[in-house]
Amino acid sequence: MDNNYIKRLFHVCVTVENIEDALKFYVGVLGLKSIGSLRNEKSKGDVLGLPGEDIEINADHLEGSETKNATVIDLVQYIKPKPNTSRPPKDLNRLGITRMAFGVDDIDSVYTKLTARNDIDFLCKPTMLNAPGGGWLKVCTFIDPFGVTLELIESGQE
Repeated sequence: MDNNYIKRLFHVCVTVENIEDALKFYVGVLGLKSIGSLRNEKSKGDVLGLPGEDIEINADHLEGSETKNATVIDLVQYIKPKPNTSRPPKDLNRLGITRMAFGVDDIDSVYTKLTARNDIDFLCKPTMLNAPGGGWLKVCTFIDPFGVTLELIESGQE
């Protein structure tokens, strides 16, 4: 059997305390679009890694402007059981998934728009890097209002 069985990254889940507050940021500020919502969805917890629990969630499935084979971001609010509300550490050398990166066309204009809000904690300003395989990347990293580390990436050729 061929062991190359992963076709693509399908979705990333972000657990949030309040779905409406999260939508205000991810849709209202970052410009993602909701492609589906669940409210007060009940299920057995096994499917979400909570065996033996009965769960209830609110969720929205988000995507950017490039939708073909796009990775979807699932914002999930646990109603039952209540979520662990501890924030992840900011240091990106910790184990596990440390950030989500979004491709943008003009990182400087997005950075300017986001810094004007005065409520986003930036870890770095837009910075030029060499892209693996050639070309360049311009990246900046910040913390969303819910403690999740996000990254913006603009890419190009030399």
